[in-house]
Amino acid sequence: MKPGRLALCGALLASAFAAETDTVRALRLAREAVAEEQAPEVAIAKLEEAIVLRPDYPRIHVNLAAAQVAAGRADDALATLERLARLGLTSPVEKSAEFAALRGRKEFEGVVKKLAANNHPKGAGEIAFSLRGVTGLLEGIAWRAKTGAFYFGDVNGRAVWVRGPDEALRRVTPEGDDLLGVFGLAIDEVGGTIWAATAAVAAMRGFTPEMDGAAALAEIDLAGGAIRRVLPANRPPGDRHSHVLGDLAVGDDGTVWVTDSGGPMLWRLAPGGAALEPWIENEEFLSLQGIVLLGGVAIVADHAAGLLRVDLAARKVRRLESPPDTSLIGLDGLALAPDGAVLAIQNGLRPSRVLRVEIDGDAESVAAVRVLEAAHLAMAAPSLGCVAAGGDFYFIGNAGWTRFENTDAAPTPPRAVPIFRTKLPKRQR
Repeated sequence: MKPGRLALCGALLASAFAAETDTVRALRLAREAVAEEQAPEVAIAKLEEAIVLRPDYPRIHVNLAAAQVAAGRADDALATLERLARLGLTSPVEKSAEFAALRGRKEFEGVVKKLAANNHPKGAGEIAFSLRGVTGLLEGIAWRAKTGAFYFGDVNGRAVWVRGPDEALRRVTPEGDDLLGVFGLAIDEVGGTIWAATAAVAAMRGFTPEMDGAAALAEIDLAGGAIRRVLPANRPPGDRHSHVLGDLAVGDDGTVWVTDSGGPMLWRLAPGGAALEPWIENEEFLSLQGIVLLGGVAIVADHAAGLLRVDLAARKVRRLESPPDTSLIGLDGLALAPDGAVLAIQNGLRPSRVLRVEIDGDAESVAAVRVLEAAHLAMAAPSLGCVAAGGDFYFIGNAGWTRFENTDAAPTPPRAVPIFRTKLPKRQR
C-alpha cells in the first residue's frame, strides 16, 4: 500500500488548518468513539454524527453496528449493517466476537450473505498480459500511442521500464541512484518526455531514514531514457511532512500537475518552468493520489476524502459527494475514459474495485458510479492504470507493496505481475 494513504487517524487528524472538514471531523469522532472506557451510548452518538458527515465510510458503519450490539440495540445494528451492504462492500462481521449476540438471527444471516455477495468477482477480469521476471515494485503505468509500448514506474528499483513489441521488459533509465522511487508516469510526445513522480520511501532500494520526505518530479528523455533533470519538491519553512509525489497529469499547455500523498499539496511545473512549485495547499487534502484534467478543473482522488474538484486557476477545492449507497473512499489511480467518465482504482476497501464515475458536464458533481471490476484474485492490490490500445483501460493488478514490508528493500525473487484490461464503451459520434 502506497505510503501516506492511511496515516490519517493520527497525524493528519491533527491538521494544521483552522477549519475542520467533514472528513476530518468524521474521522475524529470515529476515533473518539472507539477509545477505551467509552460508554456504548456515547460511542453511538459520536458514530451516528460521523455517519451523517460521511455515510460512505464502511469502517464507521461496522463500528456503529458493534456499539449498537453492545448497547442491546440489535435491530439498529442490523439496519446499520444493511446500509454497509448497500455500499457494495464487505466486512467479515460473522467472524467478529462483537457480533456474537446476533448469530442465529435470520436477519443477521441475511445481511452476512449480502456482504459476502459483494465479495464475488464482477467484470470480465481479463488479464491482457503478464510482466515476467519482475523483482521490483511496479506502481506507475503509461502508454505511448505512437509505438504501442507500455511504460512502468518501479518504486523499489528506482527506474522506468518499457514493454515493447517483443513483450520483454527493458530498463529505460540508466542504472544508478539519480532517481528516487518511481511512482506515476505521463508521456508527453510534444516535449519528447517521460514525466515521473518520484519519492523516497522505505520500499525503495537504498532508502535511509534521512531521506524521508524527499520527493521530486523527474524529466526523462522519451527517446533514449536519459534523465534530463530532477526537480525537487522543496519544503517551505516549517514543513515537516513526509512528501510522496505519487501521480501526475500534463495539461494541454504543457503544465505538469503533481499530487502529494504525504503532504496537503498540489504541485505545479509551469510550461518552461525551472522549478516545481507548491500551487495549492488545502484542508481537504489528506492523502492525494490520482489526477485527471477537465479543462481548467482537476479531479483528484484522495484516499481518505474521496473525489475532489480543484479549480486550478482560482485555487479552490471542493469535495464531490458520493451518490447514495456508493463509496469513493480508498481511491488511488485515476484515468479519463474516451467518453469523458473518470475511471478509478479503489484499493483501500474490501474488495478492490475499478469504478466508472460519471461527472456532470460542468464537473460540479458525481452523477453516477458503476463497478466495472471487483474482487478478482489476481487484482488483490491494484495500483495505477491508463487508457491505452483500443481506448480500453489497462491497470496493474498487484503492485507488490506487501512484498517490501518490514524488509531491507531488497529485490524480490522474480515474479509475474498481471496487467488487466477492462473494455470500455466507445465514444458515440
